[in-house]
Amino acid sequence: MKYFVHFFTVALLFLTICSCQKELHFDNVITSNGQAVGTLKSSSGNCLPGLILGTYTKDSALKATNIMEVYADITAIGTYTIKSDTVAGFSFSGTGTITATGVNIIHLAGSGTPASSGPITFTIKFGTSVCKIDVHVSPGLPPNAAFSFINCAGTTLGPGIYTAGNTVDATHTVTLNVNVTTPGPYTINVPAVNGVSFSGSGTFTTIGNTQVILTASGAPVVASPPAYNYTVTSGTSSCSFAITVANPPNLDYVPQTNFSNWSSMLVGGTPADTTYIQVSTSSKTFGPNSYKIFEIKNMGTPTDSVFNRKSGGKYYQYIDGNLGVLTNPINKEYLVLDSNALIGDTWTASFGPNVAMGFPLSNIRVDAQMLAKGETQTIASTTYNNVIRVKYIYTATVIGLGDIPVAEEERWFARGIGVIRSTVLNLINPATVVNETTRTQIF
Repeated sequence: MKYFVHFFTVALLFLTICSCQKELHFDNVITSNGQAVGTLKSSSGNCLPGLILGTYTKDSALKATNIMEVYADITAIGTYTIKSDTVAGFSFSGTGTITATGVNIIHLAGSGTPASSGPITFTIKFGTSVCKIDVHVSPGLPPNAAFSFINCAGTTLGPGIYTAGNTVDATHTVTLNVNVTTPGPYTINVPAVNGVSFSGSGTFTTIGNTQVILTASGAPVVASPPAYNYTVTSGTSSCSFAITVANPPNLDYVPQTNFSNWSSMLVGGTPADTTYIQVSTSSKTFGPNSYKIFEIKNMGTPTDSVFNRKSGGKYYQYIDGNLGVLTNPINKEYLVLDSNALIGDTWTASFGPNVAMGFPLSNIRVDAQMLAKGETQTIASTTYNNVIRVKYIYTATVIGLGDIPVAEEERWFARGIGVIRSTVLNLINPATVVNETTRTQIF
């Protein structure tokens, strides 16, 4: 009996040792067919967690970043193939080899194109275990609209005025007529011409005729003429429209833009006492400076010229003659107006020695003084704003007699217009001559 008990005890001990040895080598178990064995569930019977990587959008094909991670508790290592079912046009699958038992993370690659949005539920099977995982698919953008342009003659421009050098704003638009055959989002871009482009976007919600508004951007570079033409296209249809670009408002007190012109008349005179002045397209250079040529015309024929230039807010005139009374020409410029000067400010121009009607002169001088700024004046029934008044005293220094004031003049300059009134008082033979501007055309 004791021998039996001893044998039984030894046998149990041997079985226990063998059992422990088998447990120690459990991680290296390989199935006979080489396939991994495991479950997608925990010991409590609940599905192990899963993770969805990447973004999913309706009608957008899946990429390499679209991955489903599943957790599997492996009891035997080996190869595996895990697939989901195909739902709404896409699915997940993965193959490989598992080299360790226990919980493993397995990557399943996505493929296909989601055909619907919202939560999509997939069924994953591994061994005898079955689990479900949700993938959220966003709606994405609807397909672009299909439309054509119609009634191009009915294309209209917004109220904005296009001015060279000035940036356009929300008032610079064009309204086009379209026929929508497929509702949806649209984007229309019209390439830039002369520095200005047009664009518009939105969504057509119904089929049929409607209108689309494009808004301009940029700044026109060059003024018209000519008008600047644009063509907008959708599929095989297109429409063209044109914009006209104006010159920027002239803010000069002595405008020097080509073709600007003035008419002035002797106050108390007759229509024959009218002077017409036009800015030529040509310039003339004296010394280092270029001057615009102001042509004085009679019945369209130039009879005399005046040379003007501008530097900042200062306006200069070049005298290249003898003024009709001097022996020698002056050939020198003088400052006619400093628009930045303050009321009461003065400046002087000296022309040096000369001879007038046989009298030797040691100097001829012009003394100018700013009398007023920012005035409103009415001349020949026209009201002008931002008027500057300047007084000039013309003095000749006669050798042996000293300074002799020859004349006084007062000129009125209107911003963007030029001289609107000139009053000259002859101090040698007292008389007053007044000229007023009767018409202007400034470019």
